[in-house]
Amino acid sequence: MPSPAPQVPGGQRRFPRPARLYGLPLGLLAATALTLAPSPATGAPAAAAPAAENPVPAVVSTPFAAGDDGYHCTRIPALVTTGSGALLAFAEGRVRGSEGCSDVGDNDIVMKKSTDGGATWGPLKVLVGAGTDKLAHGNPAPVVDAVTGRISLLYSSSDWNRDQGNPSRAGFARTVWAAQSSDDGTTWSRPAEQPQLKPAGWNWVSTGPGHGIQLARGSHRGRLVVPGDHTAASDTTAGIQLYYSDDGGLTWELGARSEAPKTGPYPAEPTVAETAGTADGGLYVSARNSENVRCATDDHRLAATSPDGGAAFAPAGFAPVTDLDTSPTYGSLLRLHSADLDGRPNRLLYSGPSRLGPNPLEDRRELAIRSSTDEGRTWQSAGTLITPGRSGYSDLALLADRSSIGVVYETATTIPHGSVVFTSFTEARMDAARTELRRPRTPDTSAHHNDAVVHGGARLGLRADGKAMEFDGKDDYLRLVGCTEALRVRQQDFTVTAWFRHAATGGGLPIVWAYGMSDAGHPNPKVRQFWLKAEPGQKRLRAAIQTDTSYAEVKTDSAYNDGAWHHVVFKREAGRLLLSVDGGTEFSAPSPAGDITPPGQFNIHVGARPDFPNQATGVKELFNGGLDDVRLFGRALTRAESAKVRAGATDVATDQERLRLAFETTG
Repeated sequence: MPSPAPQVPGGQRRFPRPARLYGLPLGLLAATALTLAPSPATGAPAAAAPAAENPVPAVVSTPFAAGDDGYHCTRIPALVTTGSGALLAFAEGRVRGSEGCSDVGDNDIVMKKSTDGGATWGPLKVLVGAGTDKLAHGNPAPVVDAVTGRISLLYSSSDWNRDQGNPSRAGFARTVWAAQSSDDGTTWSRPAEQPQLKPAGWNWVSTGPGHGIQLARGSHRGRLVVPGDHTAASDTTAGIQLYYSDDGGLTWELGARSEAPKTGPYPAEPTVAETAGTADGGLYVSARNSENVRCATDDHRLAATSPDGGAAFAPAGFAPVTDLDTSPTYGSLLRLHSADLDGRPNRLLYSGPSRLGPNPLEDRRELAIRSSTDEGRTWQSAGTLITPGRSGYSDLALLADRSSIGVVYETATTIPHGSVVFTSFTEARMDAARTELRRPRTPDTSAHHNDAVVHGGARLGLRADGKAMEFDGKDDYLRLVGCTEALRVRQQDFTVTAWFRHAATGGGLPIVWAYGMSDAGHPNPKVRQFWLKAEPGQKRLRAAIQTDTSYAEVKTDSAYNDGAWHHVVFKREAGRLLLSVDGGTEFSAPSPAGDITPPGQFNIHVGARPDFPNQATGVKELFNGGLDDVRLFGRALTRAESAKVRAGATDVATDQERLRLAFETTG
């Protein structure tokens, strides 16, 4: 641990009258600091333009690169602007070891400083965990007091790495700590444990992630607020809490608390913003839904309010944020404008992945900034795409020039984290780059309504006297993200049917790929899956299933790549895999018994492998042609029933029909 700096002097309660910084009253400080480059005359965000016309803000710098400074990877970033206008970026530096980039291990709290708006960064400082300290320190949550300039840093520590084989981590205390800097982050006080911030009965406890805020209104004006989360010692309930300080960060108290059973949706990793127009320190709190199986598509974020400066949550508690497409991850809030302080229309910003999906690794992509103009009650589907690639946790800050927004975020190539990068942009540029982020859907017309998300430029075409979905083989595919019980084939027999048309001469053309993925020639016994694809280079269609212990496949003797429409039926029935095209020969192979559905979340892809667009160099399996009437049944259809499906009947085994993508509309 670094040598301690002199302790910050004790302080009395402040704000007997409006304090000043940069010659501005505190109430105006928040407003002026949030006045960015001019927006359109209406004060509302500019209309979204087509994605191809929108510039993506470029990465300005990389404060923390994977492998640098002795750290295998760097995660959980936070960003603040100090009183002098410097930027401080914080993160967890995770030391290489058997843990890799795990939350469990020898993790340090690290920091870098920029005095040129994030263009360059000074040397790395290890604030907590240097030398022989092998504990797991994490979730740095900084906050700046605008009056004194003091920076407070809350974080959490534990000794997980001493017994990684203990899944419950029972007996290994997680604690909350605080440190302060009064010289712009150059030196820091010796960290002090904060036992009052962890009540008896809590097991896990944490801070942040991301920055805290200072209130600018009402009787709590000047209060510092930092969010956190916890788990009860019983491990049956979990939730979030707010920490606050009324003396500029010298002492901290535990405020609002919320808990929910872990059997359903429960909030974690919260971010907070002060609500505009409230008389006494109202807060909007947005949290990640940490439910173990995140199969609903409209509850990946949960939100609540506090009417009293963070002392308690409103009675309504946390409710799903149904209009903010995202994946399970932390996201950051930033108050941009408030009519009562700066005369500009109210505007909150949120940064987080905009790819909708349940998977905390595969679906952390497409980091974007989105806006709310009604204090978080609704969120606009159009926003600014920061990066189309893999991206995880992020944090927002207003820069010292008062006309630029900065964001730090996790990114890497084949996973969503490893390095932390920084970019900045004005409000005007952000709005000029707005694009529609909510991808169109094509409806599931079965009783289960598992609509498919449309990716790339997949579009409706024609088949006979109806419509079909056309794929260009470049970036077009569909994804079912709902992972509902209806889509779980489990150990029973099942049937997949689809119309397909292609004229490819090589490569792999996935028709349907459900659940996990392993290379066909090297089955991974831990991956459960089923898939169906055309392989014209081998002159065949091939289908496979995989349980925990066994893999089996069946294949035809033709790829049916004549450019005409064909109907395929793939099923598991009474210990056999059966594959037929156009009602012809049923090709057969032995099928093992067993569950082929993952116990947790999953996607089902139509027209692509699950690893697109992160496939290995030289591997690109995407459907190129047309697909139509994709159905899934929870039992094996008879030959007569399959013939009725091929003829277009919609009354076949309706009690077992789990999915029907008719491709008649998108929207």
